[in-house]
Amino acid sequence: KERYKSQTELIQFVDRFKKEKIPLDVLIQDWMYWGKYGWNALRFDEEAYPSPAQLISQLHDAGVRLIISVWSNFGRSTEVYKEFLQNGYLISGSLNYDPFNERARQAYWAHLEEFMKMGIDGWWLDASEPEFNKPVDETSDLGIWSFYTGLHDSSTAMGPGAELVNAFPLMHTKAVYEGQRSVSNRRVVILTRSAFAGQQRNSAITGSGDIHHDWGVLSGQVPAGLNFSASGIPYWTTDTGGFFSGNPSTPSYKQIFLRWLQWSTFTPIMRVHGTWFAKEPWMFGEDGEQIIKSYIELRHRLFPYVYSVARMVSEGYTMMRPLFMDFDEGQVLDISDQYMFGPFIMVCPITLPEDGRLVYLPKGNWYDFWTGRIIQGGTSIRVEAPLHKIPLFVREGSMIPLGPADQDLTMPISELELRIYRGNNVQFTLYDDDGETYAYENGDFAKVPLQWFERERKLILGDLQGSYKLQNMKVNLVLVREGKGVGKDESQPDWSTNYEGEKIEINL
Repeated sequence: KERYKSQTELIQFVDRFKKEKIPLDVLIQDWMYWGKYGWNALRFDEEAYPSPAQLISQLHDAGVRLIISVWSNFGRSTEVYKEFLQNGYLISGSLNYDPFNERARQAYWAHLEEFMKMGIDGWWLDASEPEFNKPVDETSDLGIWSFYTGLHDSSTAMGPGAELVNAFPLMHTKAVYEGQRSVSNRRVVILTRSAFAGQQRNSAITGSGDIHHDWGVLSGQVPAGLNFSASGIPYWTTDTGGFFSGNPSTPSYKQIFLRWLQWSTFTPIMRVHGTWFAKEPWMFGEDGEQIIKSYIELRHRLFPYVYSVARMVSEGYTMMRPLFMDFDEGQVLDISDQYMFGPFIMVCPITLPEDGRLVYLPKGNWYDFWTGRIIQGGTSIRVEAPLHKIPLFVREGSMIPLGPADQDLTMPISELELRIYRGNNVQFTLYDDDGETYAYENGDFAKVPLQWFERERKLILGDLQGSYKLQNMKVNLVLVREGKGVGKDESQPDWSTNYEGEKIEINL
């Protein structure tokens, strides 16, 4: 939903997720939590949130992290506005602080640091374009047209606003990233709805904004995400179901939401957000809830793969990949609704109210993700996709590590299902670390080199690299074939062992 209105409501929401046994990792406390203190006062109103530190502690005990919405502009009645006005930290002609001013960035972070001391885990930097037409109240002389006057007439510490305004989100995220890193070893997590070249260095995830919920928008989001990723900023996300939501009780919105969620499972950051109607899983009927739960569980199962690919991203890779990045074929150049998710999985979203679609398979053999059936590539095929299934294909010569659906993502990997898609030699590096700090920068990580040799039918799990321990990791090996797809007969692996950090060779 758009936002939680009280500490009690937020805890009740988490409790319901636990009751329904649906994995939940992160919540965002959106705007208006400041209540009587005024627009973006950067503090909780105690009437609705009597004990924020206790709230965050409860969430952490439940395995949930909390991100909080903080804006770049302030109501005139707030103490933070008065402070920034007095010190000259505002962009002239607006209520936004000036992130082009180093001292203003430091002052902004000083307020956020008070949230971090409570245990807040990350930052939702909303309206980081920035908006010049908010807040509008009886004490503000800024109307709807002030966006344009602010854009052209404002002045920043580095020069005219008209020349610099597009770089606002870069400097805004810089304030938070550098501020947190100066005082803490906790990993910076920033979600923002605007970006500028180079912003990835500030640990920023970019959302695509306040989008509508129709099929045309969903269809457009796929190439939007691919273009954004290809531009060099790898972490992109969408408001699943559209920010301006439909009604979950209607069959038409239920259909588009389920298709959107299926696709979001295979984007860098999977999240749901929106206004008008709340979109908790249980609001979509029993069958809808089960489909939603199955894809959240699938995302959890994919965690070892996704996190290992995230390590690749930190070294110059892109998680969400237009086909032209990986296939030297003219046929893929104009395909904007299929892509590779990491090196091995091809995602083919359903973005129209249909029960199937045409899919182009690049040259080589491909495995149907769900059934394990092998299909020859170099051609287009019609793929049936009932409401519970998104078309997914895995290229031959792949290995995908999966974990349990209920795994605790804050703990080291303890159980692994390693799925081998035969056809070519392949290597992949399994990666893990504490997920919370920057200790990995000093070698506190775990890398396990994985190699499959097709002709010899041999798998090698290499020696553990790094100081982060994977103690007694159970490994189940599955040679994928028809009838051994994900969700099929996975109860009997082809081989099992315990990995203790030393090299293992398996001949099959």
